[in-house]
Amino acid sequence: MVPPISSDSSSGWAWNATRVNGTSPACIAARPDRSSLSASSQVPSRMVQVSGSEAREEGRMDVGGKSSLRWLHLVAGTVVALLGCGLIGLLPRFVGASWVAIGSTLGAVPPLVLCGLVLLWFAGLLVHVPVLRAAMPGLTTRQALTLNLSGSAVSNVLPVGGPAGMGLGYAMARSWGFGSDRFASYTVSTNLWNALGKFVVGLTVLATAALLDQRLPSGLGAVVIGASVFISVSAGLAALVLRTEGATAAAGRRLDRFRRRLRPRENPVAASEWLLNGRAELVTAVRAGWRRMSAGVLLYLALQASLMFACLAAVGAGAPITVVLIAFAIERLISLAPITPGASGVAELGTVAALHSFGVDPVHAAAGVLLYRILMFAIEIPVGGTIALSWLRGHRRRRAAEAQAALVIEPDRARTEVAA
Repeated sequence: MVPPISSDSSSGWAWNATRVNGTSPACIAARPDRSSLSASSQVPSRMVQVSGSEAREEGRMDVGGKSSLRWLHLVAGTVVALLGCGLIGLLPRFVGASWVAIGSTLGAVPPLVLCGLVLLWFAGLLVHVPVLRAAMPGLTTRQALTLNLSGSAVSNVLPVGGPAGMGLGYAMARSWGFGSDRFASYTVSTNLWNALGKFVVGLTVLATAALLDQRLPSGLGAVVIGASVFISVSAGLAALVLRTEGATAAAGRRLDRFRRRLRPRENPVAASEWLLNGRAELVTAVRAGWRRMSAGVLLYLALQASLMFACLAAVGAGAPITVVLIAFAIERLISLAPITPGASGVAELGTVAALHSFGVDPVHAAAGVLLYRILMFAIEIPVGGTIALSWLRGHRRRRAAEAQAALVIEPDRARTEVAA
């Protein structure tokens, strides 16, 4: 029900009459400025004249700018995704094998063994749930699995999957009653803990192997340096922005100025306020849950290493546990670099090369690593996609039911007001 255009409102809200291109006035609620509220609770209404041609021109400019950015992201994401697929396609040539030999090796894995590998993969997801629940207090186990799998599915399948997966996760969190500040804290803390876990475990395994005089693959220095640079830059930026409230507010003001230059016609929520609220949520979540998050990440990595060992054993690679641990450490360090989605292509090549340098048969090494990466990366697409579609259908039904309920309630409210 739209209130009539009146002179004043005792609630401190004014109803603006806006006439566009000669049509009838539309009522728009405008929040009064605080100085006027302190002076008086009566806020006069205003008349705003906007021509239709000006509105259409501004709309075209805004839509054009956003479309250009979307196309740029889409093209860049597609190129990167094709790069990952191309690197995987080069895997047989890289190890001196053929796709026929690798495929026949994978096809020889018994179905019961495959079921056991899937259960081991799902066990890893379950031990990672405490990390997600500690990062967003109030999250249930079902919601945590839904966020994890659906976000990963969108991120893995779309050319610009990262922002899309984050957007889907945000929509889910909002539907469950979590605000944007809480979701921002969740995103930062989970990504930071997972990245630090990969880095610390990877370096620890490689350092231990070096101390035990274990021969390490050539070219390992480049992997370690690349991972170190990525972690240093990411952690340094986070520390620079979040170290104090003043630093966070200053970063928000810079971000606001940048956004105003990029899209001057938009008036989004102040980034400084959003960052400060997100920082407060992050500090609270980390102080209360850093032990659970750390333990969950370590257990998750342990089950991932077990999954790689089981995959290599399933294809008959016969790699010793020490070799598998070194290959796993290299694969986790490579996955830190955001070269391709999920480090697809790059991680497979690096891991197979590490195994081959220890004398593992290249066909079995390639088959085992591909099986491991399918379970770690590809299987999330159909599973998470099914969960995401199911949630979207349920969410749309709930929205439609709420809208229908509002239409039923509104006439009753109008009749009550008239009777009063």
